[in-house]
Amino acid sequence: MHTNVNQKNTYMNEGVTLNEVMNDGKSIHLYFNGLVGLYVSYGISAFLLSKQTDVSPSYSQEMQMPVAVINVGHFNQLKQQLEVTKMVNNYYCLRPTVEYDENEYADWVGRIREEKGID
Repeated sequence: MHTNVNQKNTYMNEGVTLNEVMNDGKSIHLYFNGLVGLYVSYGISAFLLSKQTDVSPSYSQEMQMPVAVINVGHFNQLKQQLEVTKMVNNYYCLRPTVEYDENEYADWVGRIREEKGID
């Protein structure tokens, strides 16, 4: 059973990474983590989420990208404000109403890494 959990996490991590590598700044990818009851976003999605609503961003060393979480109530409010472009099981893709700026994103990531003491 432990192997299946690790395999599931590997597939999840690969999906998250692929979504963020392909993210052109026009999508917020959110994944529901039932273990903690929170929606999680990574990378550009986390950045766009932080511009769209109030979050406390952090940095995932395992994923090598920023991370932001919101609770279910907060997610439900956001879902009413933004267009849902995709929904599969515990995954949602929302269309942000804010603009993506690559330089602003790089600065944001740098600040988070500095705050967390990550080189």
